[in-house]
Amino acid sequence: MVDKRQPSFPPSDPRQPAIGPLAPRSGRDEFIGGDRPARTALLGAAVFGLVLIASGVVLWRRQHGPVDGGPDESVAGASSASISDDAGPASPALEVRPPSPVTLSDARVLGCHDKGRGTTLPDECDHVTPVEQALARVITQASTCVPESGSGGTIEYVADVSFTRHKVRVALPRAGRSLQDRKVLHACAAAVREGLQSTPLDGIEHKHARYSISVTATYRGAPPTQAVPGTAGGAAPRTTTAAMPSPGSVRN
Repeated sequence: MVDKRQPSFPPSDPRQPAIGPLAPRSGRDEFIGGDRPARTALLGAAVFGLVLIASGVVLWRRQHGPVDGGPDESVAGASSASISDDAGPASPALEVRPPSPVTLSDARVLGCHDKGRGTTLPDECDHVTPVEQALARVITQASTCVPESGSGGTIEYVADVSFTRHKVRVALPRAGRSLQDRKVLHACAAAVREGLQSTPLDGIEHKHARYSISVTATYRGAPPTQAVPGTAGGAAPRTTTAAMPSPGSVRN
């Protein structure tokens, strides 16, 4: 067996083989050539290990999904939160109010005139808006004068406004009403008259001394009852029973 070890020389012996940048080219090539296979093997093992670890992590994540919510869930949560913020607070449910028991028409000026002059045409009269608004408000507040259990109908209220006497009178023309119950008409007229007495006329702009203002009120009343089919006026149907003969009246 041949011993491949190099012979030993003293450090100061010029025959000692030099290693390093000052060594001869043949010596350096021999040293680098002997160390290159070991470095290549270590580098290949390291790369192979990293590939195994990365592939294992990828397979594990595909099977189990992101841990603790992961970035996907956090992004989804953030997007949903931003959408909810943009949408704003939920709008409250709309309140369903029952229909008003009375409906009013627009105020009409039937006429206006001054002292010592004739009546002015309605189209040439100006509107006294505060009085018109007060008349509509008082009629609405006095809507209970017509019972809701009744059939309902219409009443026309005509306010005679005198800025000279500082008085307001209310009349219910017969031609402008469909309600004929005198008790109801008296109650409605009294309630509207009392409410208009507190309306101040001072400071209201007007071009004439006297005005006649009309507002028609339509009262809803109770809904009509539906008649039972086969009956007249919703009356309960009559039932007839056949008379049974007595035992003594039957002849054999």
